[in-house]
Parts: sequence; C-alpha cells; structure tokens
Amino acid sequence: MRLATIAILEFVFAAGIAGFWVYFFLVENKNPEKSAVYLAYERSFPLPDLCYLVPVLVVAGICLLNRLFLGYILTITAGGGLIFLGLVDIGFNAQNKGYSSNVGDTILNLFINIACVVMGPLFIIFVSKYLDIAL
Repeated sequence: MRLATIAILEFVFAAGIAGFWVYFFLVENKNPEKSAVYLAYERSFPLPDLCYLVPVLVVAGICLLNRLFLGYILTITAGGGLIFLGLVDIGFNAQNKGYSSNVGDTILNLFINIACVVMGPLFIIFVSKYLDIAL
C-alpha cells in the first residue's frame, strides 16, 4: 500500500469520526428512544475522539504526504487508537444489545467496528515496512 493511500484513509477516518459526532449531537443525542446507558457511553468519547484521534489522523496523513518521519510514528499511534476504539465499541455493543437493535444501526455499528479493528493493524503493518521494522 502506498503512503498516499494510507494518508487518504487517515483523512477518511478522521472525517468519519468527526462526522459521527456531528450526527450524534444533532440527532442521536436528542432521540428519546436511545437508552440512558447508550447515551452515557457515547458521551464519554467526544474528548478522546475529537481532541486526540482525529488530530492524530490528520497530522499523520499530512506528514505522510510530505514524507516526514513524524507521519510514520503518528500513523502507528492512530492505528493503535483505532484498534482500541473498535474493541471498546465491540465490547459495549455485545454486552448492551448494540447489534440487535434495528437493522440499520446494526449494520452501521458492525461496519464501524470492523473498519477500526481491521484498518488499525493495517496502518501499523504497512507503515512499519517503511521504517524497516520486522513484524
């Protein structure tokens, strides 16, 4: 995978995460059908998502496009963040029937969770090849 492709994927993930939060606060947060547990869970993530993961993804992508060493390090960091985010969401959804609500929510949750736990390691693996690190 080329560095430009990884950078574009980082920008897509950053936009997707930021877009989720716009949607959450405009729609989901006001939905009376959403459980208090779900809302409390989701409300704990804007700070790490918007103040850590999104900026790391954006800066990593910019740095990769400019072939700056920091881009490799931040891509690995972002990959770890995506893995963590995906696994925490999977754990919550599995314990709180997040995969058995309506079909649309289930498909969206599965897509987001799988994307995080697949792309996180791929970011780490592909970028580590440029650092000449044996995995």
